[in-house]
Amino acid sequence: MRKFVAGFVLLAAITSHAQKASIKGTVTDTVEKKNLANTVIAILKKPDSVLVKFSRANKEGQFLIKDLDTGRFILMATHPFFGDYFDEVELTQNTQNEIGNIYLTPKSKLLAEVIVKTGSPIRIKGDTISYTADSFKVRAGANVEELLRRLPGIQVDRNGQITAMGERVKKVLVDGEEFFGSDPGIATKNLRADQVQEVQVFDKKSDQAEFTGIDDGVKDKTINLKMKKLGGYFGKAEAGGGLPDKYNLDAMANSFQGKRKVAGYGVMSNTGQVNLDWQDPQNYGGGIDGLTTETTDDGGIYMSYSGGDDNYWGGRSGIPTNWNAGLHYSNKFNNDKLSLNSGYKFSKVNSTGLTTVFSNTFLPDTTWTMSSASHNFSSVNKHAFNVTLEDNLDSANSLKWVNKFNNNSAESRVDYSGQTSNTSGQLINKTARATTNNSDRNNIASNLLFRHKFKKLSRTFSANTDFNWTEVKNNGLLYSLIDYYKNGSLDQLDTTDQQNIQDNSTRTINTKIAYTEPLRKDVYLEVNYSLGYYNNNNERITNEKDLSGKYESIVDSLSNSYVFNRLINTPGANFKVNKKKYNLSFGASVGFSHFVEKNVTDNYKINYNYTNFYPKVAYTYKFKPNESFRFNYNGSTTAPSIEQLQPIRVNTDPLNIYIGNPGLNQSFRHDFNMGYNFYNVLKEKNLWTNLNLNITQNAFVQYSLVDDFGKRTYQTVNANGVYTMNLYSQYGFKIKALKLGTGFGPVVNINRYVDFINTVKNVTNTSSYGLRINFDRYVEKKFNFYVGPSFTWNHSHASVNSSANADYWQLNGWAQGRFTLPHNFELSTDAEYQAREKDPRFTARSNYTKWNASITKRMLKDNKLELNLGVYDILDQNKGYQRNFNSYSFTETYYLTLRRYWLLTVTWNIAKNGKPATW
Repeated sequence: MRKFVAGFVLLAAITSHAQKASIKGTVTDTVEKKNLANTVIAILKKPDSVLVKFSRANKEGQFLIKDLDTGRFILMATHPFFGDYFDEVELTQNTQNEIGNIYLTPKSKLLAEVIVKTGSPIRIKGDTISYTADSFKVRAGANVEELLRRLPGIQVDRNGQITAMGERVKKVLVDGEEFFGSDPGIATKNLRADQVQEVQVFDKKSDQAEFTGIDDGVKDKTINLKMKKLGGYFGKAEAGGGLPDKYNLDAMANSFQGKRKVAGYGVMSNTGQVNLDWQDPQNYGGGIDGLTTETTDDGGIYMSYSGGDDNYWGGRSGIPTNWNAGLHYSNKFNNDKLSLNSGYKFSKVNSTGLTTVFSNTFLPDTTWTMSSASHNFSSVNKHAFNVTLEDNLDSANSLKWVNKFNNNSAESRVDYSGQTSNTSGQLINKTARATTNNSDRNNIASNLLFRHKFKKLSRTFSANTDFNWTEVKNNGLLYSLIDYYKNGSLDQLDTTDQQNIQDNSTRTINTKIAYTEPLRKDVYLEVNYSLGYYNNNNERITNEKDLSGKYESIVDSLSNSYVFNRLINTPGANFKVNKKKYNLSFGASVGFSHFVEKNVTDNYKINYNYTNFYPKVAYTYKFKPNESFRFNYNGSTTAPSIEQLQPIRVNTDPLNIYIGNPGLNQSFRHDFNMGYNFYNVLKEKNLWTNLNLNITQNAFVQYSLVDDFGKRTYQTVNANGVYTMNLYSQYGFKIKALKLGTGFGPVVNINRYVDFINTVKNVTNTSSYGLRINFDRYVEKKFNFYVGPSFTWNHSHASVNSSANADYWQLNGWAQGRFTLPHNFELSTDAEYQAREKDPRFTARSNYTKWNASITKRMLKDNKLELNLGVYDILDQNKGYQRNFNSYSFTETYYLTLRRYWLLTVTWNIAKNGKPATW
């Protein structure tokens, strides 16, 4: 007993001398903004939620709890008529911790918003925005694409291209893993919305950066679909036919069982419906929704109209007939320690197209007009295979191995004719040429990442190695006839008949190691080192036809073999600070680069070195759980390509001859990004804002010399003064009297570009200022609609010639609606409209309306069978169009696109996973 008393006295003495803390705050009603008296404030232990101490708020809603131990605790605020509030707090010694206002929501309001049942519709945690799928109603059987259209801050155009918080979404993951490789459209178009538990939007970093927690500048806007627990199979089979000569056949089957996912699909269509990778637009199109304004690589501004459902980029590569298929398998083994993700895709696309171009060229002392037409055919075959293996070897070590294999073979033919005239109508040149080409592209990419966690928390080591091999072979023929005129009379004839052979290969290997060390409980240090070797080879051989009719005579001035090698050592260090209200990371690396250019043909080489400083900063401040601000800066270099360096004339277009520049320097780019967002679920308000500024030093620009016959010779040079800036913002709210979702916001693009024309420096300033508005409403089992008009004012000013300047407005809009009718009928319609101010320099009509409509009948149990009759482009006005202000030229381009047709489609929906496709 004496020992017990002595121990008790000793414990009391120790406790009385321990460091103490206190916490203070105010409890407020979120609806009426009144302070809440008698609210119970409890402090709980974090590990086991055991009560430490509690108090009640006074009549002003204020509370103060004293004599608390230091450390991390859970704060709980509870009131009989309000929802409970939980937060994690950290109490520091000998201080009064002021936490400000605690906002409690009335339970009646929570029930009205169905938050108690479904959880918060929107949550922000760090850089991730999460949407609870069931909180956003869509029609039964809707796909993920329709769900995304309902989410604040996300836009989906008619081609399935997704924009989130003003940035293009590059990847869509399923349960954190790729689904059919990196093709986002397959997941969003073919997975059903009712199978999704949560939609997460974030900037995906590299695997190594995610592990270390230190930003390395790699960020891809990504959507992750967190699926509900599914066990069974689901899919659909669809067959459609119509006039004139249209067909669309596709099927997809999925079997999800626990961690195992098996899926396959197949498509055969000539209606422009192609499920292809957004990241391969140069060969497969990409789809731009309606009328858009964008910036070209050389600083020009253009607006284009893609022609609705035509996913082959508005006819740019022709009207496609396609066959494609894919398989996907993923699973986890050994208690989820080992995971496998694999996929295979095949596609064949045949396309026939017609492109018509009208342009004005503004030189320092004269102006020309040009018109041309090109008929093209292409056939492309593509195989893509990917496999990812990830093994958590033990609690401290893991390996991830990612492999991708691609083959792309194509054949193409283009028949081109055009002419150039002066302002008096006199001919300057007239050309006709035919080109054929066969190409074969192979690529292997492999990445191996090793990660190790030490026993000390946040102390890590990682090593990442990337290997990439690409080989491109081209073999083509060029036959060109050009008539040159002087004062309107024929002066010269030029005939080119040659074979063009190109063999280009790239081999790169890069390894980066990183070590992180916690300096304090919320401050971390990363030191890293990377070593990269880049080998590029490009061989061009041009043969002209000899007297025997064979292409065996080499043209030395058009043939060359060139090598460009780079060895880059980059040590660096970064710091990261994690606080409750903000995260800050900053650091820098230094790149020591050794470049070697080797002209194999002429037997000489050039050696030179660079030392580069790469700073980076990332800062996020969280005002509240639903309100945050972020700022990022990253500095990076871009080396010139081997095609830009190789000192050879490339005359594949005899009127536009390119010459490489071996003296080209690397460019340096400063990327600034700022964003602010907030949402209020109860008031149904949200704001998303994103601002980007890119400044390039030693930018790659064009130096052009144009002679009196309209023949241009150009090469790439370096110049300063190039920048781009864009702003995207959207404020969303609900007009409660009309139950109408509403959103509006500005879209601003400002660009400055520099180039040289006939030795004169030309500065082109382009800008566009737009306002986007959208309205939507969803009434379950009755109707839903979406209307999204936008207005933009465009400005372009070129210093070389005031005639190149332009100011004009453009208007475009898209609307869609679904209406539920009796007896399981549904009427769907959508329309796109685009118009722009007419320019006197062009006479062609460029305003169009594309209107589609369909009616669907659903039959059998669970509505498994659907019959759909659709008419596309009812007004027969669909056209591909692009207006382009490019430095010293002004161009309007028209593409052949799909026109009016109708399609009768039968769809069989399959589902056996406990959640059938009911309507």
